[in-house]
Amino acid sequence: MTLRSIGRPFDFAKGVLEDVVEERKLKVPALKGAWGRYGGARICVHRIYIGAPAAAMAMELLIAAGVKKFVLFGGCGAIHPSVRIYDIVIPTWGVREEGTSYHYLPPDVIPRPSGKAVKTLYEELTPTAQRLGIALHLGGVWTTDAIFRETRDKVERYSSMKVLGVDMESTALMSIAMYRGAELGIALVVTDELHGGKWRFYQDDDRMAEVERSAVQAAIRALAKI
Repeated sequence: MTLRSIGRPFDFAKGVLEDVVEERKLKVPALKGAWGRYGGARICVHRIYIGAPAAAMAMELLIAAGVKKFVLFGGCGAIHPSVRIYDIVIPTWGVREEGTSYHYLPPDVIPRPSGKAVKTLYEELTPTAQRLGIALHLGGVWTTDAIFRETRDKVERYSSMKVLGVDMESTALMSIAMYRGAELGIALVVTDELHGGKWRFYQDDDRMAEVERSAVQAAIRALAKI
């Protein structure tokens, strides 16, 4: 039996995942991880900690437990002017500025998620984005360990390379999935904008909760189909 996992960084909009899990009858004590069934698939919901090393440890342990297919749901900052707060980014490749991925792939390898997972996430999230009136983007993501070193020159340089957003986990998890032969898809809700003249963060908690809740529901549907 193929085991699957949907995860999200710990304390990212705490409460949304718990609500969706309860609706789907996937019981998750303390959200440390539990098994359930959805759409005929046996899945695990697991909240990972923020940052590449901690996320990598969670993924490695889940792989060791038999999980072969993953969806990560999290947040990112927009660095490309086409990407706005509340939009959703599905990464298709990444820029590696975290240390974890270099333990899995040579420095010249560009990490990527699995094509099937990207396609399935895109199909499930497209009607969700249309209903919410937000944009759904496919493109690059920049992963960094240093949240206060997202400097203007890097934002401009990576934006010019068609990198859409910045986070702290994606390229590490892509690299592990490539090395271990696992399926991985990632969906990132845009929480803030780093492009333009000044930093902007989302202001509407209800709007963000609506987007996140709908995105998590779509991600679970996608996970069951991967």
